[in-house]
Amino acid sequence: MNAGNIALLLATACLIPVQAVGWGASGHRMIGELATRALPDEIPAFVRTSQSVAFIGELAREPDRWRDAGLAHDRERDPGHFVDATDDGHVYDGGPSLKALPPTREDYDTAVRATTSFWARDPKDKHTQYTAGYLPYSIIDGWQQLVHDFAMWRVDVAGEKFARSAEDRAWFTQDRILREGLTVRDLGVWAHYVGDASQPLHVSLHYNTWGDFPNPENFTQSPGLHSKFESAFVRDNVTEADIAPLMAPYRACACAIEVRTGDYLMTTLGFVAQTFRLDKVHGFDKPAAGGAANPEAKAFAAARLAAGAAELRDMIVDAWRASATARIGYKGVIDVQKVEAGNLDDSLSEMMGKD
Repeated sequence: MNAGNIALLLATACLIPVQAVGWGASGHRMIGELATRALPDEIPAFVRTSQSVAFIGELAREPDRWRDAGLAHDRERDPGHFVDATDDGHVYDGGPSLKALPPTREDYDTAVRATTSFWARDPKDKHTQYTAGYLPYSIIDGWQQLVHDFAMWRVDVAGEKFARSAEDRAWFTQDRILREGLTVRDLGVWAHYVGDASQPLHVSLHYNTWGDFPNPENFTQSPGLHSKFESAFVRDNVTEADIAPLMAPYRACACAIEVRTGDYLMTTLGFVAQTFRLDKVHGFDKPAAGGAANPEAKAFAAARLAAGAAELRDMIVDAWRASATARIGYKGVIDVQKVEAGNLDDSLSEMMGKD
Protein backbone atom coordinates (compact mmCIF):
# COMPACT_ATOMS: atom_id res chain seq x y z
CA MET A 1 0.00 0.00 0.00
CA ASN A 2 1.56 3.33 -1.03
CA ALA A 3 1.72 6.45 1.14
CA GLY A 4 -1.24 8.02 -0.59
CA ASN A 5 -3.46 5.04 0.10
CA ILE A 6 -2.32 4.91 3.72
CA ALA A 7 -3.17 8.57 4.25
CA LEU A 8 -6.54 8.12 2.60
CA LEU A 9 -7.30 5.02 4.66
CA LEU A 10 -6.43 6.74 7.95
CA ALA A 11 -8.46 9.83 7.17
CA THR A 12 -11.44 7.82 5.97
CA ALA A 13 -11.37 5.66 9.09
CA CYS A 14 -11.46 8.81 11.20
CA LEU A 15 -14.61 10.01 9.48
CA ILE A 16 -16.79 6.91 9.64
CA PRO A 17 -19.99 7.84 11.47
CA VAL A 18 -20.45 5.95 14.72
CA GLN A 19 -23.77 4.55 15.84
CA ALA A 20 -25.03 6.55 18.80
CA VAL A 21 -25.38 4.59 22.02
CA GLY A 22 -27.13 5.18 25.30
CA TRP A 23 -25.63 7.68 27.68
CA GLY A 24 -23.49 8.21 30.65
CA ALA A 25 -21.90 10.71 28.33
CA SER A 26 -24.95 12.23 26.67
CA GLY A 27 -23.96 15.73 27.70
CA HIS A 28 -20.51 15.43 26.13
CA ARG A 29 -21.95 14.03 22.93
CA MET A 30 -24.53 16.80 22.66
CA ILE A 31 -21.99 19.53 23.39
CA GLY A 32 -19.65 18.20 20.70
CA GLU A 33 -22.33 17.85 18.06
CA LEU A 34 -24.16 21.10 18.77
CA ALA A 35 -20.95 23.13 18.78
CA THR A 36 -19.80 21.66 15.48
CA ARG A 37 -23.16 22.18 13.79
CA ALA A 38 -23.13 25.81 14.92
CA LEU A 39 -19.76 26.62 13.34
CA PRO A 40 -19.78 29.42 10.75
CA ASP A 41 -18.98 28.81 7.10
CA GLU A 42 -15.47 30.24 7.51
CA ILE A 43 -14.45 27.01 9.26
CA PRO A 44 -13.15 24.45 6.72
CA ALA A 45 -15.90 22.25 5.34
CA PHE A 46 -14.22 18.99 6.42
CA VAL A 47 -14.91 19.91 10.07
CA ARG A 48 -18.59 20.61 9.40
CA THR A 49 -19.65 17.48 7.49
CA SER A 50 -22.31 15.26 9.01
CA GLN A 51 -19.68 12.53 9.43
CA SER A 52 -17.36 14.86 11.32
CA VAL A 53 -20.20 16.12 13.52
CA ALA A 54 -21.05 12.55 14.51
CA PHE A 55 -17.43 11.64 15.06
CA ILE A 56 -16.70 14.71 17.19
CA GLY A 57 -19.76 13.91 19.30
CA GLU A 58 -18.44 10.42 19.95
CA LEU A 59 -14.86 11.54 20.54
CA ALA A 60 -16.07 14.08 23.09
CA ARG A 61 -16.78 11.03 25.28
CA GLU A 62 -13.37 9.48 24.69
CA PRO A 63 -11.34 10.75 27.69
CA ASP A 64 -13.92 9.19 30.02
CA ARG A 65 -13.65 5.94 28.08
CA TRP A 66 -9.87 5.93 28.57
CA ARG A 67 -10.26 5.45 32.31
CA ASP A 68 -8.82 2.35 34.00
CA ALA A 69 -6.22 1.83 31.27
CA GLY A 70 -3.47 1.46 33.85
CA LEU A 71 -1.97 3.16 36.88
CA ALA A 72 0.52 5.44 35.08
CA HIS A 73 -2.05 6.33 32.42
CA ASP A 74 -4.86 7.14 34.85
CA ARG A 75 -2.78 9.03 37.42
CA GLU A 76 -1.52 11.31 34.65
CA ARG A 77 -4.78 11.88 32.74
CA ASP A 78 -7.63 11.75 35.24
CA PRO A 79 -6.72 15.08 36.93
CA GLY A 80 -7.10 16.79 33.56
CA HIS A 81 -10.90 16.66 33.92
CA PHE A 82 -11.29 18.98 36.92
CA VAL A 83 -9.88 21.81 38.98
CA ASP A 84 -10.51 22.23 42.71
CA ALA A 85 -11.21 25.95 43.00
CA THR A 86 -12.34 27.78 46.10
CA ASP A 87 -15.49 29.89 45.97
CA ASP A 88 -13.42 32.97 45.08
CA GLY A 89 -11.61 31.25 42.20
CA HIS A 90 -8.29 30.21 43.72
CA VAL A 91 -6.86 26.72 43.55
CA TYR A 92 -6.80 26.00 47.28
CA ASP A 93 -6.29 28.76 49.81
CA GLY A 94 -3.48 31.01 48.65
CA GLY A 95 -3.04 29.09 45.42
CA PRO A 96 -3.09 30.35 41.84
CA SER A 97 -6.16 32.21 40.63
CA LEU A 98 -8.24 31.08 37.68
CA LYS A 99 -8.13 34.74 36.62
CA ALA A 100 -4.32 34.71 36.41
CA LEU A 101 -3.22 31.19 35.53
CA PRO A 102 0.52 30.44 35.60
CA PRO A 103 1.87 30.03 32.06
CA THR A 104 2.70 26.30 32.23
CA ARG A 105 1.62 23.22 34.16
CA GLU A 106 5.07 23.18 35.77
CA ASP A 107 4.55 26.71 37.07
CA TYR A 108 1.03 25.78 38.16
CA ASP A 109 2.30 22.72 40.01
CA THR A 110 4.94 24.82 41.77
CA ALA A 111 2.29 27.30 42.88
CA VAL A 112 -0.07 24.58 44.11
CA ARG A 113 2.71 22.85 46.04
CA ALA A 114 3.28 26.09 47.94
CA THR A 115 -0.21 25.85 49.49
CA THR A 116 -1.04 23.93 52.63
CA SER A 117 -4.02 21.66 52.98
CA PHE A 118 -7.24 23.47 52.25
CA TRP A 119 -8.63 21.77 55.36
CA ALA A 120 -5.77 23.39 57.34
CA ARG A 121 -5.45 20.28 59.47
CA ASP A 122 -1.87 19.35 58.71
CA PRO A 123 0.64 21.85 57.32
CA LYS A 124 2.63 18.93 55.93
CA ASP A 125 -0.31 17.85 53.78
CA LYS A 126 0.88 19.36 50.52
CA HIS A 127 -0.93 19.39 47.21
CA THR A 128 0.12 19.10 43.58
CA GLN A 129 -1.38 19.62 40.15
CA TYR A 130 -2.62 16.04 40.42
CA THR A 131 -4.62 16.57 43.61
CA ALA A 132 -5.85 20.00 42.50
CA GLY A 133 -6.65 18.99 38.93
CA TYR A 134 -5.36 20.78 35.86
CA LEU A 135 -8.49 21.21 33.73
CA PRO A 136 -7.50 24.74 32.61
CA TYR A 137 -4.38 23.33 31.00
CA SER A 138 -6.28 20.54 29.26
CA ILE A 139 -8.30 23.27 27.56
CA ILE A 140 -5.35 25.54 26.77
CA ASP A 141 -3.16 22.69 25.50
CA GLY A 142 -5.95 21.32 23.30
CA TRP A 143 -6.68 24.75 21.84
CA GLN A 144 -3.03 25.31 20.97
CA GLN A 145 -2.95 21.90 19.29
CA LEU A 146 -6.02 22.80 17.24
CA VAL A 147 -4.42 26.08 16.10
CA HIS A 148 -1.40 24.07 14.97
CA ASP A 149 -3.59 21.50 13.18
CA PHE A 150 -5.44 24.24 11.31
CA ALA A 151 -2.15 25.95 10.43
CA MET A 152 -0.76 22.70 9.01
CA TRP A 153 -3.94 22.25 6.98
CA ARG A 154 -3.63 25.77 5.57
CA VAL A 155 -0.07 25.03 4.44
CA ASP A 156 -1.16 21.77 2.83
CA VAL A 157 -3.91 23.54 0.89
CA ALA A 158 -1.46 26.23 -0.24
CA GLY A 159 1.03 23.55 -1.22
CA GLU A 160 -1.56 21.84 -3.41
CA LYS A 161 -2.09 25.17 -5.15
CA PHE A 162 1.42 26.60 -5.41
CA ALA A 163 3.87 23.66 -5.45
CA ARG A 164 5.91 23.60 -8.64
CA SER A 165 5.79 19.91 -9.46
CA ALA A 166 2.95 17.41 -9.74
CA GLU A 167 4.84 15.15 -7.34
CA ASP A 168 5.03 17.84 -4.68
CA ARG A 169 1.39 18.79 -5.15
CA ALA A 170 0.43 15.13 -4.70
CA TRP A 171 2.41 14.99 -1.47
CA PHE A 172 0.52 18.01 -0.10
CA THR A 173 -2.78 16.39 -1.06
CA GLN A 174 -1.89 13.23 0.83
CA ASP A 175 -0.78 15.21 3.86
CA ARG A 176 -3.94 17.34 3.80
CA ILE A 177 -6.14 14.24 3.83
CA LEU A 178 -4.24 12.83 6.80
CA ARG A 179 -4.31 16.22 8.54
CA GLU A 180 -8.09 16.43 8.22
CA GLY A 181 -8.53 13.14 10.03
CA LEU A 182 -6.06 14.13 12.74
CA THR A 183 -7.69 17.54 13.20
CA VAL A 184 -11.13 16.05 13.70
CA ARG A 185 -9.69 13.58 16.17
CA ASP A 186 -7.81 16.24 18.14
CA LEU A 187 -10.83 18.56 18.17
CA GLY A 188 -13.17 15.83 19.35
CA VAL A 189 -11.00 14.70 22.26
CA TRP A 190 -10.36 18.30 23.33
CA ALA A 191 -14.12 18.99 23.22
CA HIS A 192 -14.46 16.73 26.26
CA TYR A 193 -12.49 19.08 28.48
CA VAL A 194 -14.27 22.19 27.25
CA GLY A 195 -17.50 20.38 28.08
CA ASP A 196 -16.23 19.40 31.55
CA ALA A 197 -15.64 23.07 32.28
CA SER A 198 -19.32 23.94 31.87
CA GLN A 199 -20.27 21.55 34.71
CA PRO A 200 -20.02 23.49 37.99
CA LEU A 201 -18.92 20.50 40.05
CA HIS A 202 -15.87 20.03 37.78
CA VAL A 203 -14.44 23.42 38.77
CA SER A 204 -15.02 23.46 42.52
CA LEU A 205 -13.76 22.01 45.78
CA HIS A 206 -17.44 21.13 46.34
CA TYR A 207 -17.21 18.49 43.63
CA ASN A 208 -19.54 15.84 45.03
CA THR A 209 -20.66 17.04 48.46
CA TRP A 210 -20.30 20.46 50.08
CA GLY A 211 -17.45 19.10 52.17
CA ASP A 212 -15.73 20.34 55.28
CA PHE A 213 -16.36 24.04 54.69
CA PRO A 214 -18.72 26.67 56.14
CA ASN A 215 -22.20 25.53 55.13
CA PRO A 216 -24.83 28.11 56.12
CA GLU A 217 -27.39 26.74 53.64
CA ASN A 218 -26.95 23.19 54.91
CA PHE A 219 -26.03 21.71 51.53
CA THR A 220 -25.68 17.95 51.19
CA GLN A 221 -22.79 16.07 52.74
CA SER A 222 -23.89 12.79 51.16
CA PRO A 223 -21.87 11.66 48.12
CA GLY A 224 -23.56 11.15 44.78
CA LEU A 225 -24.68 14.56 43.55
CA HIS A 226 -21.99 14.81 40.87
CA SER A 227 -22.98 11.71 38.93
CA LYS A 228 -26.71 12.10 39.55
CA PHE A 229 -26.70 15.59 38.05
CA GLU A 230 -24.40 15.19 35.05
CA SER A 231 -25.34 11.68 33.97
CA ALA A 232 -28.69 10.18 34.87
CA PHE A 233 -30.59 13.45 35.05
CA VAL A 234 -29.31 14.76 31.72
CA ARG A 235 -29.70 11.40 30.01
CA ASP A 236 -33.32 11.09 31.07
CA ASN A 237 -34.50 14.67 30.68
CA VAL A 238 -32.41 16.90 28.39
CA THR A 239 -32.27 16.80 24.59
CA GLU A 240 -30.49 18.78 21.90
CA ALA A 241 -33.77 20.57 21.24
CA ASP A 242 -33.67 21.86 24.81
CA ILE A 243 -30.07 23.03 24.53
CA ALA A 244 -29.69 24.56 21.06
CA PRO A 245 -31.96 27.62 21.59
CA LEU A 246 -30.00 28.51 24.72
CA MET A 247 -26.63 28.78 22.98
CA ALA A 248 -25.42 32.39 23.04
CA PRO A 249 -24.13 34.01 19.83
CA TYR A 250 -20.41 33.95 19.15
CA ARG A 251 -18.50 36.05 21.65
CA ALA A 252 -15.19 37.51 20.54
CA CYS A 253 -12.81 37.67 23.48
CA ALA A 254 -9.90 39.39 21.69
CA CYS A 255 -7.71 37.89 24.40
CA ALA A 256 -5.23 35.10 24.98
CA ILE A 257 -6.61 31.58 25.36
CA GLU A 258 -5.38 31.59 28.98
CA VAL A 259 -7.61 34.58 29.71
CA ARG A 260 -10.59 33.16 27.85
CA THR A 261 -10.24 29.86 29.70
CA GLY A 262 -10.00 31.57 33.08
CA ASP A 263 -13.09 33.68 32.37
CA TYR A 264 -15.02 30.58 31.30
CA LEU A 265 -14.08 28.65 34.43
CA MET A 266 -14.94 31.58 36.70
CA THR A 267 -18.38 31.88 35.07
CA THR A 268 -19.03 28.19 35.64
CA LEU A 269 -17.83 28.45 39.24
CA GLY A 270 -20.58 30.98 39.85
CA PHE A 271 -23.21 28.24 39.39
CA VAL A 272 -21.94 25.87 42.10
CA ALA A 273 -24.30 27.10 44.83
CA GLN A 274 -27.28 26.94 42.46
CA THR A 275 -26.43 23.31 41.71
CA PHE A 276 -26.54 22.49 45.43
CA ARG A 277 -29.74 24.49 45.96
CA LEU A 278 -31.49 22.47 43.26
CA ASP A 279 -30.22 19.27 44.85
CA LYS A 280 -31.53 20.43 48.22
CA VAL A 281 -35.10 20.53 46.84
CA HIS A 282 -34.53 17.14 45.12
CA GLY A 283 -34.47 18.80 41.70
CA PHE A 284 -32.23 16.13 40.19
CA ASP A 285 -34.04 13.14 41.69
CA LYS A 286 -35.81 10.74 39.42
CA PRO A 287 -39.54 11.62 39.42
CA ALA A 288 -42.18 9.14 40.43
CA ALA A 289 -43.57 6.93 37.69
CA GLY A 290 -45.45 9.09 35.20
CA GLY A 291 -44.07 12.30 36.70
CA ALA A 292 -42.03 15.00 34.99
CA ALA A 293 -38.58 16.27 35.82
CA ASN A 294 -38.24 19.35 37.96
CA PRO A 295 -38.56 22.15 35.36
CA GLU A 296 -36.05 24.46 37.06
CA ALA A 297 -33.48 21.69 37.29
CA LYS A 298 -34.04 20.73 33.65
CA ALA A 299 -33.65 24.35 32.51
CA PHE A 300 -30.49 24.66 34.59
CA ALA A 301 -28.90 21.55 33.10
CA ALA A 302 -29.82 22.61 29.57
CA ALA A 303 -28.33 26.07 30.14
CA ARG A 304 -25.05 24.63 31.43
CA LEU A 305 -24.80 22.30 28.43
CA ALA A 306 -25.57 25.22 26.12
CA ALA A 307 -22.78 27.22 27.73
CA GLY A 308 -20.36 24.37 27.02
CA ALA A 309 -21.47 24.04 23.40
CA ALA A 310 -21.26 27.80 22.79
CA GLU A 311 -17.81 28.04 24.37
CA LEU A 312 -16.55 25.11 22.33
CA ARG A 313 -17.87 26.69 19.11
CA ASP A 314 -16.28 30.03 19.99
CA MET A 315 -12.91 28.52 20.86
CA ILE A 316 -12.88 26.59 17.57
CA VAL A 317 -13.54 29.82 15.66
CA ASP A 318 -10.77 31.57 17.58
CA ALA A 319 -8.36 28.69 16.85
CA TRP A 320 -9.12 28.86 13.13
CA ARG A 321 -8.54 32.61 13.02
CA ALA A 322 -5.34 32.34 15.06
CA SER A 323 -3.99 29.74 12.63
CA ALA A 324 -3.93 32.33 9.81
CA THR A 325 -0.99 34.14 11.40
CA ALA A 326 0.71 31.15 13.03
CA ARG A 327 4.30 30.13 12.51
CA ILE A 328 4.91 26.39 12.56
CA GLY A 329 7.72 23.96 11.96
CA TYR A 330 11.10 23.92 13.70
CA LYS A 331 11.77 27.37 15.16
CA GLY A 332 8.69 28.68 13.35
CA VAL A 333 10.31 28.51 9.92
CA ILE A 334 6.92 28.22 8.18
CA ASP A 335 5.01 31.51 8.10
CA VAL A 336 1.42 30.51 7.30
CA GLN A 337 0.48 33.97 6.09
CA LYS A 338 3.33 34.02 3.55
CA VAL A 339 2.64 30.47 2.41
CA GLU A 340 -1.03 31.21 1.77
CA ALA A 341 0.09 34.21 -0.32
CA GLY A 342 2.07 31.85 -2.54
CA ASN A 343 5.55 32.01 -1.01
CA LEU A 344 6.38 28.40 -0.13
CA ASP A 345 10.07 29.12 0.61
CA ASP A 346 11.36 26.14 2.59
CA SER A 347 7.91 24.97 3.62
CA LEU A 348 7.97 21.89 1.40
CA SER A 349 11.23 20.67 2.88
CA GLU A 350 10.07 21.35 6.44
CA MET A 351 6.66 19.75 5.95
CA MET A 352 8.04 16.64 4.22
CA GLY A 353 10.85 16.19 6.70
CA LYS A 354 13.68 16.26 4.21
CA ASP A 355 16.68 16.04 6.55
